[in-house]
Amino acid sequence: MMLSLSMQTKGEEVDLAGIVEGGDAVDDRVPHAKAIVVFGEAVLQGTDQELADARAALIDAVGCDAFVDAAGVIGHFERMVRVADATGIPLDEATAAATTDIRDDLGINDYAMAGRTVGRE
Repeated sequence: MMLSLSMQTKGEEVDLAGIVEGGDAVDDRVPHAKAIVVFGEAVLQGTDQELADARAALIDAVGCDAFVDAAGVIGHFERMVRVADATGIPLDEATAAATTDIRDDLGINDYAMAGRTVGRE
């Protein structure tokens, strides 16, 4: 969602389908998007071999420093999601209103844990 909003400030639209549909559905206007999404998927649900392959592909695409940044972002967001799920952190009115279409388009409200988010209706 932050990517979508940052692109809008530049007067551009971005297709976020790759976030939920996988690496083959990413928007090619986002540099290295496929390698980043494939790595994120491998971190969260891949086999050891898929993770090793995705890690090598992302390092080849962006270099070691950017790879470390990507891994840190994945870890940070995974932590935030777990805290939000565990505590039922409410979605503030402004964010709920600003993300209604994105959440509907991506099917985020259908996720099992979405029901724990107060204010997401």
